Amino acid sequence: MRNPINWIGALFSALLLTLSFPKWNLWILGFFALVPTFFSLISIKDIKNVIAFSFIFGVFHFSTLLYWLVYTLTKYGHLPLIVSFFLLLLLSSYLALYYVILFYTNFKLKIFEYPNFLKALFWGLSFTGTEYLRGKLLTGFTWGQLGYLLSNFSPLLQSADLWGIWGLSFIVALINYYIFFLLYFFFISPKPLKNHKFLITNLSFLFFFGALFCYGIYKKNLWKNLLSEKKEIIKVSLLQGNIPQEMKEVSEIDYSFKTYSKMSFLALKERPDIIFLPETSFPFFFPYEKEPTLKLLAFLDKFKELSKNFNHLSILVFGTFRLKYKDEKPMVYNSLIVWDGKDFVDLYDKEKLVPFGEYIPLEKYLFFLKRITVGLGIIKPGISKNLVIPLKDKIIKITPLICFESAFSEILRKRLKENPQFIFIATNDAWFDKTSAPYQHFQMAIVRAVEARKYTIQVANTGITGIIDPIGEIIKQSHLEKEEIVYGKIKPFYEKTFFVKYGNILGILGSMILIFSLILNLVFARFLNF
Repeated sequence: MRNPINWIGALFSALLLTLSFPKWNLWILGFFALVPTFFSLISIKDIKNVIAFSFIFGVFHFSTLLYWLVYTLTKYGHLPLIVSFFLLLLLSSYLALYYVILFYTNFKLKIFEYPNFLKALFWGLSFTGTEYLRGKLLTGFTWGQLGYLLSNFSPLLQSADLWGIWGLSFIVALINYYIFFLLYFFFISPKPLKNHKFLITNLSFLFFFGALFCYGIYKKNLWKNLLSEKKEIIKVSLLQGNIPQEMKEVSEIDYSFKTYSKMSFLALKERPDIIFLPETSFPFFFPYEKEPTLKLLAFLDKFKELSKNFNHLSILVFGTFRLKYKDEKPMVYNSLIVWDGKDFVDLYDKEKLVPFGEYIPLEKYLFFLKRITVGLGIIKPGISKNLVIPLKDKIIKITPLICFESAFSEILRKRLKENPQFIFIATNDAWFDKTSAPYQHFQMAIVRAVEARKYTIQVANTGITGIIDPIGEIIKQSHLEKEEIVYGKIKPFYEKTFFVKYGNILGILGSMILIFSLILNLVFARFLNF
């Protein structure tokens, strides 16, 4: 690629895209971040340069977006800094391959030459298909999907109840193409206002975006009315203990008990129906570690005794490592447990584990990678289920998501088929300190709330703890790295959205179009004169 402007365009696009995500959160940049890339692509003639250009774009974007991995791997994985950088570069290179496929296919089909609305639809669908495949292949990695930018723009966010995060990515991809289309015709194609094709295409874009905007305003007003009319409430207390990760690593279980016991007793004063604790709030192997198990039981007994002072006993939902034996082999689960004041009445074992954090992919063949695993590396996956909570006058169901699971709306959708009343995300973002990762994680919870049209609570040991309503508005939010109790009232809803009923139609369609187009280009290009 002889023209350095093309390289500058790729790097500039990647930087704009990264800056549009938290913690910078300059989300408006995401509406035109890809435009420099589009202009670079129309000036490139050699397909090898397109591949190199796309790869550089992807590597730079994902390296800057996921920089916090270096911090985590170095501080908690105890890896040399250069090794952590290498692993980040390796992951970014893998993720960049999806952009190579995306831009290669669109370049071969001349999607950026003489742009129009039909080409825009192909671009948007192929982009959505790229993100869908990224979330499915090789355990799946959905972090940084483009649609999360719309968590900042409520009118367009509301359409998530139709087509999920992939539909939001489709919208942002189309906005980028529309801005490119306008610039293309005003600066490259002469006299656009006298060109009937320009006028028709422009009207098509405006009609599409106008329809989405009107839908968003309608749904937002509708749900505001539903929220105001709903009288049934559930009082909750969310405990953020702010226990440093290095303390957990040296098994400072006593400190965890001291912190969360104190906070639980304080929360009782507000007489909440349910008190939620975060992921692994009690970091020991329950019930086989005898001493901490006895401390847990003693804490629960004291909690029950103190509750008599308020004539109210709250349900407790807490996280721990659960150990059981199967065929004489130890099985460890990252679990949430429900205690109703008398017994442990339900539990959930995390289904979607963090690769190299909770398990090692292909451990039999990649055993040497155990040295870079940040967490225990021994956790086993559980099964998909909801938690049953026995309140005084009724039984409710909530959908639990632990940490990494909240990045996968398909996991959420699978559990929402039982029509639970709200969503509970338990996490421990102490791994990331004050990097952008906790902010990016909480952004995902906003989209999950609208996809499901249910109140969503996120409870972090540290990170961001908060309550989000079905419109995607943050009702309450904690501060990062601060011991804090978040009190709130949530309202249970029973409606199944179109997305919950029918799934990720757009992502599947986009991936099929992308794969078919790629095969068409690779296999039949010479016969079709591509």
